Amino acid sequence: MSTEIAKKKTWYLNSKLTDLLFIICCPLLALLAVVLFCEPRLKNGAFLYGNDTPYWFSIGATLLTHMHVLLVFTRSHLNKEIFSRFKYRFTLIPLIILLSMWISPLFFAALSVLGLYWDEWHSLMQTFGFGRIYDGRVGNSPLPGRKLDMGLCFVVGLLPHLILLTYLPNSQRNEGLIKYLELSEGMVNRFGWILEFARMPLYLFAAGYLIFYIYSYKKLIDQGYEYSKAKFALFAVTGTATVLTASFFTVADGIFFGNIYHALQYVFIVFITERPSLSSLTGLKQKNNSGVNLIYFLVIVPFMFVIAGLRQMTAHIEYLAAFWLLTSLLHFWFDGFIWSVRRQDV
Repeated sequence: MSTEIAKKKTWYLNSKLTDLLFIICCPLLALLAVVLFCEPRLKNGAFLYGNDTPYWFSIGATLLTHMHVLLVFTRSHLNKEIFSRFKYRFTLIPLIILLSMWISPLFFAALSVLGLYWDEWHSLMQTFGFGRIYDGRVGNSPLPGRKLDMGLCFVVGLLPHLILLTYLPNSQRNEGLIKYLELSEGMVNRFGWILEFARMPLYLFAAGYLIFYIYSYKKLIDQGYEYSKAKFALFAVTGTATVLTASFFTVADGIFFGNIYHALQYVFIVFITERPSLSSLTGLKQKNNSGVNLIYFLVIVPFMFVIAGLRQMTAHIEYLAAFWLLTSLLHFWFDGFIWSVRRQDV
């Protein structure tokens, strides 16, 4: 696609209002939910999780997370064009992984740890992907600035939560590192004390990277690169909301915050990208989106919530636990190659 053609596009993916609500300002909506239903940690004295956080809020955020994980199968298995391109990745390889987890508990445990960290990377890459899409809407090549944006997404999306862990009181430090970083008790007992000394290096890294990012993009802009205002707004809003959440709420509330905005953004992007596929699958006319919209929001999304509820109730069953872990891993993996700004597959 030529730069001249790309520049004729609108900056938004669906409409100005929906892009602002469900992509750019979505972290603010998640922050608002946390503010409304969770108590600030300075009020209840808890760093890891607050007893005042409503149980239904915790369950609701977790259900939303599990529901959005399953939505990737709308893209992979219900989209005939995509499915025909990656048949073995969508059928044979998942079966092999599942059988391997059933046979080897060690392999299951290793994938559980991988899933935790891959989840964080996947969330950062979703913000990164939206930013790169918005950059492409103003006519930029998908290659310049990629690594710069990846680094910034880490700084604005995850680094504040890591810094929060360095403030954990000694009485809660070991529990927090074991529970949220999947570290062994032995490792935490031996090296957990080092965490506090990472605080200042993390602050310095954040400040240094922001300076480096601005300087590097200034050079690109001088060479004709047009920095997208929508990308700037997305990164700024995400960073601001993340810093506020990490500054005033517990580690658990921060996880709920991230899961909420990530899931809502995902529901939105699947909705707008899969309308043609759903239209073809159901025989509904794409020109009139009302029928496709009803199928998505009254059939597909509620069905995924039901399956997410089953996951909540059966995650403790050994063989089913492996299956549910598999769906999360496939969600991360499928997204990585189905949607690619670099390959112009979005």
